[in-house]
Amino acid sequence: MSLSYQALRRGALIGALVGVSAAGLLSPTLSQAAEVHHAGDISYLCGGVGQGSLKALQARAPEFNLGFWMVEGPQGAYLADVPIHVMQHGKTVAQFTAGGPLCYLKAPAGQYTIVGLHKQQERKIEMQTGNKNAYLRW
Repeated sequence: MSLSYQALRRGALIGALVGVSAAGLLSPTLSQAAEVHHAGDISYLCGGVGQGSLKALQARAPEFNLGFWMVEGPQGAYLADVPIHVMQHGKTVAQFTAGGPLCYLKAPAGQYTIVGLHKQQERKIEMQTGNKNAYLRW
């Protein structure tokens, strides 16, 4: 009985290690989409690199009231690592680097200017809270 208990225990430990390893492989996709950051009164969530991350991020869209994509070229290639400034009434109210092509923001109601910089070229879009389908296009 002692031997079977040890074998069972060893099997459980191996199973736990495999589970932890698998979770470690999956967690970057899931955790990337789960990291909500804050800058002033603005909360933001950016990501979408990889199909799993994009789907996880889009599932969280109802939590936010602004959303925009960053794309390049005629095919709309996704961009990441784009410096973003969120402006209201000519003042920067938040700034961050977007970690993926899709960003969602939760902001006080109002009009915002989203400014992105890619390859030394600035792009701007005007957004009203409630709009989740705008594009910064280079």
